[in-house]
Amino acid sequence: MVNSFRGGTAGFLVVLCLFLTQGTPVRAAEPEPAFSMQVTPTRLVVPSGTSEHRFEVSNKGREAFQVTVEKSDFVAGESGAMRFQPGAPYAAADWASVEPVQLTVPPGETRPVTLRVTVPETPEPGDHQFAVIFKVPAAKTNANIRINRGIAAPVFVTVPGAIDRSAEIADLRAPGFVLGGPVPITARIRSTGTVHRDFRGPGRLKVLAGGSELLLPDFTVVRGATREVAASWDAPLVCFCDVTVAVPGGNSRTVQVVVFPLHLLVVLLALVMGGALVWVVVRHRYRRRVESAARELAGSGSRV
Repeated sequence: MVNSFRGGTAGFLVVLCLFLTQGTPVRAAEPEPAFSMQVTPTRLVVPSGTSEHRFEVSNKGREAFQVTVEKSDFVAGESGAMRFQPGAPYAAADWASVEPVQLTVPPGETRPVTLRVTVPETPEPGDHQFAVIFKVPAAKTNANIRINRGIAAPVFVTVPGAIDRSAEIADLRAPGFVLGGPVPITARIRSTGTVHRDFRGPGRLKVLAGGSELLLPDFTVVRGATREVAASWDAPLVCFCDVTVAVPGGNSRTVQVVVFPLHLLVVLLALVMGGALVWVVVRHRYRRRVESAARELAGSGSRV
């Protein structure tokens, strides 16, 4: 997978990619943008011990750019974003070094960056994590705002031992009553093991709703973290349904959803009542005409 970043030269914000949700690299329409950076791989899972790994930084834009390569510990937010935090739980940035720390990438070319990981003696078993950050400073302009652009790739160092990939459904939310679909469904999945857990591809979580099945988006839940994911269910017109999400080898949660088109019922009742009112008015006018005709006929007979 390739992480990519494309953009202009305005602004002074650090823009970093979200790593826990799989996405498609941004593709610009012709002509190619002035700035477009791709980093591959988007993440690494490395074994314990000492090892070397390679990132590739590609320039898909029209202009050369300079990259500063950093590393940082992080915690994972429920949205999947990395929040950089020195000394975060299960931190491993001190175990790593990168070479080079600065590089220039001409248009249409690719440059390598080497990551070296050295695991200390007797570490705690399970995942330890950090991020490698590829940052491109904003170009100098006359604008009041400048944007620093960048991509962050997570690295998981798996220390052998009591490896546990357990995760659980911490919460499942859906509206109890809706007039119709689509129905929003939100699940919070919490890591309870010692390593990250991928729910991607064939291992994606499923939602069972009213006899139908839908898949939640691809995501990863990091060790010790909680991840929130959402999906929309195209519910039937009328349904008193159970919505269930289950983690294989873990727990499950179920909520009940009532789908009933009350607004359509109100419209139907209004039409019925309107029709009944019209019938009453028409019948009343008809009776008045009949009675009037009868009176006229009776008056005519009395004069003969």
